[in-house]
Amino acid sequence: MANADGLKRMNQLLSELGDPQKDLRVIHVAGTNGKGSTCVMIASILEEAGYSVGLYTSPHLETECERIQIWNGSDRCMIEQADMDALRAKVNSVAENILHTDEMKNLKVFEVYTAIAYLYFAEKKPDFVVLECGVGGMLDSTNTIDHPVACVITQVGMDHTEELGSTVEEVAKNKAGIIKRRVPVVSQSDDEVVRNVIKKVAENNDSEFIDVNSALDDYGYLMPAMQGKYQKKNAVTAALAVKAVGIDVPRDVLERGIKKAILPGRFEILNETIGASDEKSGPLFIVDGAHNPDAMQALVNEYNEFSKVKGIGRTIMIFGCMKDKNSGHMVDILTSGIEDCEYLAVSIDYGRAESAEKISEMISSAGCKSTVCRSLEEAFWAAMNSGADSVLVAGSIYIAGEMRSIFKKAC
Repeated sequence: MANADGLKRMNQLLSELGDPQKDLRVIHVAGTNGKGSTCVMIASILEEAGYSVGLYTSPHLETECERIQIWNGSDRCMIEQADMDALRAKVNSVAENILHTDEMKNLKVFEVYTAIAYLYFAEKKPDFVVLECGVGGMLDSTNTIDHPVACVITQVGMDHTEELGSTVEEVAKNKAGIIKRRVPVVSQSDDEVVRNVIKKVAENNDSEFIDVNSALDDYGYLMPAMQGKYQKKNAVTAALAVKAVGIDVPRDVLERGIKKAILPGRFEILNETIGASDEKSGPLFIVDGAHNPDAMQALVNEYNEFSKVKGIGRTIMIFGCMKDKNSGHMVDILTSGIEDCEYLAVSIDYGRAESAEKISEMISSAGCKSTVCRSLEEAFWAAMNSGADSVLVAGSIYIAGEMRSIFKKAC
């Protein structure tokens, strides 16, 4: 949870650890949607330009080591599990010695990961670190970077409203909390309210405000490998972030960097063959980490256009989500947006997960066919044996990650 106590606790912890974050050259990225993809694109451009890059993203799909990586030319490495465990033990040991008061107890999981990342990057000394916020910005554990080399804010929408605010303006102010004095700010949102909030905070900090929307035509040649029209805006955001740092990257280097940028679980096609009638090929299988209404609408728009191009008929959607992610709105978007679609409702063993029964009830109430599945494996095999042209998995990054693992083991 992002709150003042957490940020105070994080700063105290880092002080005891020797402030490993102090000498890192950080590009700090916040936003509701698109920040993970943008982080990967920034890292890929920098790598292609000859720099070593530390990459910190969340959440992970299959292994926690995905969160902390070093990219250096042809060598892209996740942190080794042994290193992760050793650094976690170090962080927890220091925490036990200093966190005495009630407010300072119980170090949060994301705080531990962030401290581990700082320690790891301080040891490896990459040229740049691309740092993704967890929740919000102002009180996020990553907002312990005093002077990043650039700040980036991607799409801003309604998510984590209990922590960030009940209006898009309040959420935008929280995201803009990463902005530091005289540090350039790259803003992606085309929402006028959001843009004005971020621009005002930038001006108050004497920081250059760079609007991605005004530069889209200049970078029309960028062709992301990741599926989705929205990825083109992420690509331009990444290019402008690198430029804001002061690096003049030639066009061919930008193009290669963007083409090499891949983030699993973002409209990821695991089986490109549509062949429901062919027992060997099975249906096309797509996993996507869309987990809030804005991301779900973007997914529906992309999937509908993709379906027309591919000639997809019947779709089976495996859907599960968290209780606090406006599940009803997501169901409305799905059931009104995707034609010829049947649903398999799932849940996961996670405290905030919505029950499969509740999800199925909402889908049925919207007039669509829905079946409750007791496990992700059951949903997977039901979908694969359904005779549908396509299987689409979405609603939670956790479900996307687990389903990705199930697919790889089975296929």
